[in-house]
Amino acid sequence: MLDVDPKELRVRFKVFAVYYDTGSRTCPPVPDDPGFFFFLLWEAAQPHAPMDQRAPLGRMFEVDTMLDYAWVDANARRFVSRIERVATANHPPTPGQWERLHDFYYERGGSWKDEDLLVQFDYDVWVTDARCMETLAPGDAWATTIFPMNADTWTAEDAPHIPDLADPVRRISPFAGKKGDFKHQHVQDLVFSDDGKYLAASSWDGLVWVYDTADWSEVAHASAGDWIVAMPMWVPGEHVLTVKSYSKLDDPDPAEQWAFDVRTRQETTAPYQFGHLRSHDGVHRITPNGGGEGGYDLHATDTLPQRTISHAGEWDPIQCKAFSADGSRLFLGAQQNLYVVDPVTAQVVGKVIDASERLFRLASSPDGAYLAAASFSRKLGYLGPFGEERPHELCIWRTADRRIVLGRQMETYVGALAWSPDGRRLVAALEPCDDSFANGQTEFAVFAMGPADLPFAAG
Repeated sequence: MLDVDPKELRVRFKVFAVYYDTGSRTCPPVPDDPGFFFFLLWEAAQPHAPMDQRAPLGRMFEVDTMLDYAWVDANARRFVSRIERVATANHPPTPGQWERLHDFYYERGGSWKDEDLLVQFDYDVWVTDARCMETLAPGDAWATTIFPMNADTWTAEDAPHIPDLADPVRRISPFAGKKGDFKHQHVQDLVFSDDGKYLAASSWDGLVWVYDTADWSEVAHASAGDWIVAMPMWVPGEHVLTVKSYSKLDDPDPAEQWAFDVRTRQETTAPYQFGHLRSHDGVHRITPNGGGEGGYDLHATDTLPQRTISHAGEWDPIQCKAFSADGSRLFLGAQQNLYVVDPVTAQVVGKVIDASERLFRLASSPDGAYLAAASFSRKLGYLGPFGEERPHELCIWRTADRRIVLGRQMETYVGALAWSPDGRRLVAALEPCDDSFANGQTEFAVFAMGPADLPFAAG
């Protein structure tokens, strides 16, 4: 412990890495996560002492709570508000340093051998309440064991604009009560009408559902016919849903589609809806271009020609995509990398390399300030056991600083995502990881905005 400043609610830690694999020349990762420092503060609160000798954090939380890593990921931010790494030394070690390092170092009287050689970091850590700092004093030192975690970092300013993923406000089972053989059936697309009044869902082979978002009642269920990877799209500004087959720009496009008028509950005719995805106003539409990057082209508009999006400059095929409702941003998710595109210029204006081991689905908040992503989980290693199953993590990215501010380990796959145009709801289509996968067991989870913050003393 280097410094304690109660007025600023700030403490300064020096963190040494004391475990190394000198054979493979690896050491623990940089501990920048709030969960790590929450553990340090709790350990400093004497949680194993008699209750009357513990500091507040030690009295509030027993060992069992701190070993609930999902709880720690969700709650560390209530106690650690900000972290800033202010100094780094010996990271990574030089070849000469590796020759001198040992595999493990033990604390002796509050210090470690070869401190000047060890990988080390200085951190300023701000806490939310002075009670987190009780008993801390410069010179305190102790050894601990921890692994990389992924704690939430959303703030009070973020809260009104991001979904509370802790508990859905509504669950819907689209196949429940329906007649038919639903083997190999699941919902793969969700799309809101432009005014948000309706949510449409579709299966890969053309089963369609429409829900009134005022009460989430089902207002239509139909078969759109026989399509190759059926793709739903609303007619801009209307309550008319269309379904067509998957195509590429270099494929002959028969301009065939199925159309359904939700108001009359009848099939109808409608202008052909080009593209795989469109912006809220219908101006911008994208279709796979079959090019060398595995990317998309933007269709021509009244004022702009057809434009190719060069998102990577090399093969990096796009797996998922989402427009912000205001049409200002197009988000493209490759297997691992995330790209942000200006639809007017077709230029990449931002990117996150290695955003995830795998991105599966995206949905943008109306203004593009936040992005929901279903992805390969960062948490499988410590929130299991999941065995051979690999359920997804549902993450919320804050696009201003390109950081995940909220993440929840699901027990399912996430087959589709949709963020309502008014920003008030995020809907996820959840698919079982077990033998029920793609067998008519899809469930929709409707999440409202505004995760809640418990008071300091609450568990």
